[in-house]
Amino acid sequence: MKIEEGTIISIKEQGTAEIKVGRHSDCIACGACEGAENIVVTAVDPLGVKVGQHVKFEFRDVNIVIGAFICFVMPLLVCAAGAFAGHFLALAQGFDTVQTAVIGGIIGFLIGAVGVKLFDRSLSKDINSKPKIIEICSGN
Repeated sequence: MKIEEGTIISIKEQGTAEIKVGRHSDCIACGACEGAENIVVTAVDPLGVKVGQHVKFEFRDVNIVIGAFICFVMPLLVCAAGAFAGHFLALAQGFDTVQTAVIGGIIGFLIGAVGVKLFDRSLSKDINSKPKIIEICSGN
């Protein structure tokens, strides 16, 4: 588990709060939010925090690894599987192998992109995958 600190910027429904967090080495290495000085994280709020309070929150490292795999590796694997399937389909049916492999790769990539979107939706509904506020450091 990693523990980070940030400032509460808004209270959301269903016991969650938005936390403004400064960029750190993990964020710089990722680069997904290039140019953003601060990142906003939605975290579970079991403590009843208020806007302006400085808090500590934790998140599981495994969520980062799984998310990175699903977002970056899985679409490429499905794309490659689609290309191979297209190639072997072309061999079996007598089509042009290159064109069919490219079409299979595109279809595979689109399936992978839909998979990423579905994973994102399921993860946003899963309360256990969200960061959790563990301590109020200071506040208003």
